[in-house]
Amino acid sequence: MFLSPLRNLSHEKKQRVLTYSLIIAALYTLIIVFSASMMYHNRALSDAKHKMRMSPTGAEPGRTPPDPLPATGNYATVKIGTYVEDVDNLSIKDSMWSVNFYIWFTWQGDAKLDPGGKLVVVDGVVNKKELLEDYHGKDGSNYQRYRISAKIIKFFDTARVPIEDHMLNIYVEDGSRDGTKLRYVADETSNISSRLNIPGFKITGYSNVVKTHTYKSSYGDPRVSPDSKKVFSQYIAAVRIKRIDFGFYLKIFLSLFAALLLTLSSFFIKPSDVGPRFALPTGAYFGAVANTYLANSLLPTSGSFGLVDHVAGVGLFTIFISIAAALLSSYYARMEDKELSLALDRIMFQVVGICCVAANIIIPWCAR
Repeated sequence: MFLSPLRNLSHEKKQRVLTYSLIIAALYTLIIVFSASMMYHNRALSDAKHKMRMSPTGAEPGRTPPDPLPATGNYATVKIGTYVEDVDNLSIKDSMWSVNFYIWFTWQGDAKLDPGGKLVVVDGVVNKKELLEDYHGKDGSNYQRYRISAKIIKFFDTARVPIEDHMLNIYVEDGSRDGTKLRYVADETSNISSRLNIPGFKITGYSNVVKTHTYKSSYGDPRVSPDSKKVFSQYIAAVRIKRIDFGFYLKIFLSLFAALLLTLSSFFIKPSDVGPRFALPTGAYFGAVANTYLANSLLPTSGSFGLVDHVAGVGLFTIFISIAAALLSSYYARMEDKELSLALDRIMFQVVGICCVAANIIIPWCAR
């Protein structure tokens, strides 16, 4: 069935058509291998970053490992935990997300320690901080609980949008006391609300950890040497999210896929009908370009090449190949070789169509 249009052709003409088909299939193979390997590598790198980010001693790829704190010293130990209530805004384009969460501190000893009084949300802005409980027992136990609304800056990895996953992190430090004076211990009772919902995403996990965070500055402190560093104990809470399904993906590229179907349908128009034969892929080309602009408008300005660009590139390449095949078919039609022209149209429709479908399945699958 696949080679039936070749039945009435001579051996030489069959070889010619098969050569054209192999060239196109080879070009698609190179594109698929390149794009799929990039998506697979990005997915593996993202998983490695998320894993190391929540490791007490690990460092994300490309970053320096956390500096260790002295094993002994006169420091206060504070157990810290969080309960994430809701995420009221998440914008990949604006590189930010907003969260409401509860945070608590428990410690023994000095009732005036007040660890929540000078807490800092790193890479974020605290819009509202409300002290809900402040308990100091006669046995030396102390407890504070706050409710915080914060806006957090996050530069999302957009390489696999719109079928990607993310890790939303809350970074908390004491604003005035470094790791030589105060150290955190993660509370295992930390959790997230069952009502937590982010449109378009599903919650896939929650975790927390304490690790050190080094600032390469002495902050001008006259009590220390100018080349010294400040090392803080940092608490990190993480909410893992992932796209629910391929619905958003299909919604973004619906017009591109429609343009590709329009392009492939041009193979059934006679080469002698030059106007309609070239008008369909030409119109589809402008539709594909418009779809690319629409898809990229959902992302922050970046020089990186992501899934959106790979899918758009496959679409534009398909349209280009279809126009090239139409020119070749028209050439043979003008040479009065209508059988070869017809066979070329039918075989190119199948080869280009199958390769295009394969590319649009394999590349997103490797990204997912």
